[in-house]
Amino acid sequence: MTNIARVIPQQSIVRQQPASGVTELVLTSDSPEQVALLLPMIAFLSNACSDRWITWIAPHNISRELLESYGVNTRYIRVIHCQNPQTLLWITWEALSAGNSHTVISSPGKLTDKELTQLEVAAKIGECQGLLLRVR
Repeated sequence: MTNIARVIPQQSIVRQQPASGVTELVLTSDSPEQVALLLPMIAFLSNACSDRWITWIAPHNISRELLESYGVNTRYIRVIHCQNPQTLLWITWEALSAGNSHTVISSPGKLTDKELTQLEVAAKIGECQGLLLRVR
């Protein structure tokens, strides 16, 4: 019995867009260690997709140097600084629905079912993923 490996040409591999939706990640504290946990994930996302943005609506100032030190491809990430909780949810909705981001990362806090549904609809409109960070 012979094992035969078949090589599939790169052109025939269809890269499917991940299904749109929203994922909520609950963190134990709002500390620098949590940012260090997130940055490798953001680095992976920024290097895995080059067709659309990774949008991070960050409550803290995040420097380009910090992003690059974790391997984030800063050509494909945009950081929006928003410290006003009243506009954060709206900015998140806009980023999700715009259609120019692969993934939108935001920290809107604890959401009502209605607010979460609105963000899920926005992600579907923009055909992107939402990653919502919440501190417990």
